[in-house]
Amino acid sequence: MVKRDSANLVLNVRRDSKQRALQEALLVPWPLLAESAAAFAEWHMFILWVRAITETADQLPEIVRTALQSRCPGFLECQSRERKDHLPLWRSVEDWVAAHCFAKARAEGWFDALMYYAYKDLRTEQAWTSWERTKAAWRHTPPPGWPTSEEWTAEILATRSLVHPGTEEARAVEALGRVEPGRLRNAAADLLESRALALWADCVSKPGQPLKESVLTELRTRRPGLPAASYSDAVWAPPLFSRLVRLGESSWRGTARTEGWYSALRYHVVHHPRYQRLIHYQQRCHDEWSQSRPNLYPSFADWLSAADAYCACRRA
Repeated sequence: MVKRDSANLVLNVRRDSKQRALQEALLVPWPLLAESAAAFAEWHMFILWVRAITETADQLPEIVRTALQSRCPGFLECQSRERKDHLPLWRSVEDWVAAHCFAKARAEGWFDALMYYAYKDLRTEQAWTSWERTKAAWRHTPPPGWPTSEEWTAEILATRSLVHPGTEEARAVEALGRVEPGRLRNAAADLLESRALALWADCVSKPGQPLKESVLTELRTRRPGLPAASYSDAVWAPPLFSRLVRLGESSWRGTARTEGWYSALRYHVVHHPRYQRLIHYQQRCHDEWSQSRPNLYPSFADWLSAADAYCACRRA
């Protein structure tokens, strides 16, 4: 019973942390959030490089010292003055990076959101796996020479299996080897806009009633293969929403499944800051329009532009 209660407590804490991070994410435009999270993921790979070497070496190797002087100017001098002997060097680097490179996020209250999406970055999963395997290997046999930061990063990006197989992240990482990064980004961007179209249609359509002609026109324009008979007389309901999502994703989904990288595509869409923003904006529209229906609903282009620009105000 005690063990079960402890597990439930941990799950509740994680759930609360996730909700807090997602709420903070609304305080900043999603492109800035995505860019900052990606930057932190890159720093995280560097920090794990520092950690792997300094936890193995007897003293600070020159290769790490040079890298720190280049990437974290003033850090070593500050470290020497303050003599933070109680902290491992890598932890001090992590603190320095957070304070100097992500001060805006901390000051504006969206640092937890940045961290949440940085840890959803598959490179972070790859980095932890690479670090764990390197630590185990070096424990028995230290390398004849330390890898450069660039070599370490290349090894991380080449990682295709995680320590814990079978997870959503592990399947996505394994699939990365079957698709070019640029092609994956393009496919994810297309699927995000496809889902946005379905979310817009849901916002401007009344449940249980046929689709308006303006909505049908928009759908047919953006989905040339849309079967007219399937939508002209259909009433708006969850099955119709799901059908629209599937139709919009069918091309990329079919290609990705055939070529074996659908797990990576789905992961990049579901865990993208833009996707969460679209879902939140859709709910906001439902809440507001349930109280007062607008005289004129926005076009898809206007709705998507507003959704991308949407930010929430911090509560006092």
